[in-house]
Amino acid sequence: MITAFLLLLIGKLMSRRKALLYSDTILRLWSQVWGFFIAIRYRKQGWKDEYGQIPMVMVTNHNSFLDTPVSYVNIRAPFRTLAKRELLRVPVMGFIFKTSGIMVDRSSPESRKASYERMVESITIGESLLIYPEGTQNRTAEPMQPFYDGAFKLAIATQVPVLPIVTINARRIMPQAKFGKIIPGVLTQHFMEPVPTKGLTEADLPAFVERIRSAMIAKQAELDPKYPA
Repeated sequence: MITAFLLLLIGKLMSRRKALLYSDTILRLWSQVWGFFIAIRYRKQGWKDEYGQIPMVMVTNHNSFLDTPVSYVNIRAPFRTLAKRELLRVPVMGFIFKTSGIMVDRSSPESRKASYERMVESITIGESLLIYPEGTQNRTAEPMQPFYDGAFKLAIATQVPVLPIVTINARRIMPQAKFGKIIPGVLTQHFMEPVPTKGLTEADLPAFVERIRSAMIAKQAELDPKYPA
């Protein structure tokens, strides 16, 4: 409740830029405190301070709701998330998504268009975006589900880099077959090198998407060879 009140107050009193910076800070602190009480430790590898200096499209694999708090702890840059509108119904996390995210109803062409325009606007004013290109949590035995191309299309259209992030151990800490159960452990994100988009066009999109997905799968296999066991 305190988190919700602070986020609401920030949204009312501050400019968009300051509101995002402060809400990211509050959500980072909330994630750290919550992680402490449920015995989850957050770790990151490969993050560079320069990543917070320019807008980027950040993409990460998606295995559980824990992917959100670990991202708020590890990403030290003003960023917004792209999230499904259905997540607004999730207690606490739904409010978080609404406050600092861009919501989209994938069944609605109008919603998809509006969310895309908001993402372009965010990039234009210097904000980064965090997008789960799989679209939904990966509940398969595959390393990663096929990627939607929206995040990569956005990056090419705005000519900003794509920052691939591989999140490790989320499925073990929050088993998908046992909803609500959380097992203490270490949740790690590995930040890969940004991939430039300068000079790319929409004609390069399919190869670009597969290039990044393949690199992320290879990095996951390197860091977590037993996944998904």
